[in-house]
Amino acid sequence: MNILSDSLKRLALALSLILFAAAMLLWSDRHSRHRDSRPPTSVSSHIPIALLLHSSSPVLDETRQGVLDGLAAHGFREGETISITTYNPEGDLPIGNLMAQKIAGGNDRLAISISTVMLQALANANRSGRIPHVFGAVTSPVGAGVGIKALDSLDKPPQLTGIGTPQPVADIFRLAKKINSRLKTVGVVWNPAEINSEICTQRARDVARELGLTLLEAPIEQTKDIREAAESLVSRGVEAFWTGGDATVSNAVDSLMGVARSARIPVFSNMAGHVKRGGLFDLGASYFEVGQEIARIASEILAGKDPSRIAVRNFVPRHILLNEQVRQNLRGDWRFDDALRASASEIVGVDGSIRPGQLVTPTAITPSTPPVPTARDHPWKLKRILYIESPPAEEAVQGMDAGFKAAGLVAGRDYVLTGASAQGDMSILPALADATVSDGTELLITFSTPTLQTAVQKIRHLPVVFTFVADPVVAGAGQDNEHHLPNITGIYTLGPYAEMVELLARDFPQYRRIGTLFSPAEDNSVHNKDIFIKEAAKRGITVTSIPVNSAGELPDAALAIAAKPIDAIVQILDNQSSSGFTAIARAAVRARKPLFSFIESGVRQGAAVGVTMSYHQAGYEAAMMVARIMRGESPTTIPFARPGQVRLIVSEENARRLGITLPAKLVQRADVRLESPH
Repeated sequence: MNILSDSLKRLALALSLILFAAAMLLWSDRHSRHRDSRPPTSVSSHIPIALLLHSSSPVLDETRQGVLDGLAAHGFREGETISITTYNPEGDLPIGNLMAQKIAGGNDRLAISISTVMLQALANANRSGRIPHVFGAVTSPVGAGVGIKALDSLDKPPQLTGIGTPQPVADIFRLAKKINSRLKTVGVVWNPAEINSEICTQRARDVARELGLTLLEAPIEQTKDIREAAESLVSRGVEAFWTGGDATVSNAVDSLMGVARSARIPVFSNMAGHVKRGGLFDLGASYFEVGQEIARIASEILAGKDPSRIAVRNFVPRHILLNEQVRQNLRGDWRFDDALRASASEIVGVDGSIRPGQLVTPTAITPSTPPVPTARDHPWKLKRILYIESPPAEEAVQGMDAGFKAAGLVAGRDYVLTGASAQGDMSILPALADATVSDGTELLITFSTPTLQTAVQKIRHLPVVFTFVADPVVAGAGQDNEHHLPNITGIYTLGPYAEMVELLARDFPQYRRIGTLFSPAEDNSVHNKDIFIKEAAKRGITVTSIPVNSAGELPDAALAIAAKPIDAIVQILDNQSSSGFTAIARAAVRARKPLFSFIESGVRQGAAVGVTMSYHQAGYEAAMMVARIMRGESPTTIPFARPGQVRLIVSEENARRLGITLPAKLVQRADVRLESPH
């Protein structure tokens, strides 16, 4: 009898779970059913979009709002041009998986996922690639295990693209040590089932070891376990709690805050916004801006961009938030100095009111950072210095002008912009930099690697934003995207060399010997050449290179490389070849050698195929960085970034002139087909 009773109980439980799942699916489909009940004319032009988020939490809700506002800003407004169905399993992963399966099998034109666990759920359900998928609010896209092999690369599932937002774990622990130099023991409650949380915790272990801190951990499985886990850490003597990118903890962070409040110890978090729930300080991303960036990528796809051509990259718009009210009631020596207060985006006052910080230099983090003025009685004095007026540089200039306009900046009212060019003469650059120091310029914008290198050497006390630079680390501007000179930030445009090699191996397997020119005087040119040779070697392709020491040597060098026993010319990126590409094109036509380029203007001037970055987008995003600095943000807190766009451009007419026929599949994949005479 007991056995029968137990069996009936298990059967009843199983039926209950099935009914609950069905009810959740019906609930999540309510918008679709409501849409279907309307007259067809009311939605005929609406593009259906699915939005899947893990739960209702401040961070994820902020991201979602950024997505909605960002889509609207790009002309995709809910109820007008698009119709969004939001799916939210409220932290229940099995229900989330069911929702992901529904989306993957549905009729939406695009799916957007928010959080690592929902990226995993939807990517796994959508392995067939039936629907384009854009993701965000993800700590590590590569570590998520959904087939993304590397950042800034197209080695990923073709239907999948988006952004990673790694938490600045090392920086927040260093900041905690600055706020309380006597800090010895930090506790963390985390869910080992979340890969994003595992990555953050490992980074915390590393930096804690570096700083001589003890990190005590309390693993959990569900939100209901948070309070007990936190109390166990208090009993073990932790002096503060840290939270990283753990969705389980974020969903019930109030439980952690309650334990911390009772113990009179602080919580510091990489999830910006937790100070408003009782945390002491946050150092993390603005997830509203993360949502806006997700929307920008989604808008490109809705406008016709192939997601397979959009690389996954990191995007971390960092903010510092402080809570003076909490600080008053803590045990221990926790102090906010004036410099830290000045670096904050928002401060919760002693009375609980929220006010913006002064947003000047965060010298508590980097003492050498120059001050950034915020109170303005005159327009900003900006200067733009170019090394040479090449077509891609001009494309970046046009993108920057468009970016200023999109940021709401008005020339004459908000800024006065002057310009200078070295005309390809490196010896002139130091004088241009010296003039910048003495002529009242308040923010310098540099185009090209030589110009940035000069700024690194000469400019110490002005904000500098760069663009049209292959690799800012090689230029001496920093150690990596996150750790750089305190007055310098910008957008770099390292060429898509791996993507070009992939194209050659797939579409032109007969081309095993490649030729290119490089400029020994340009560090970026040597660096680009070395990267291309390394990537080509992975596919068994050899590269022959010829140095070109001046613009006058370029025509003869082009004829020399075309005469080599090579199968094709693939011209790497540098200032010299970009400005003199027509000479390379003439030599290729004369020798009937296939010609490939990394710039769109190269295809317009005679190349058959181009695999290119969007220099217009690079200029546009650099303008957005300029706007952030003008509005008070410090370059220190703005990581270097790389545009995610990689475009395939073809010209069948140029191919015929070069004596080749482009594969039909290659032409079909192209983002741009140039048919007019070059």
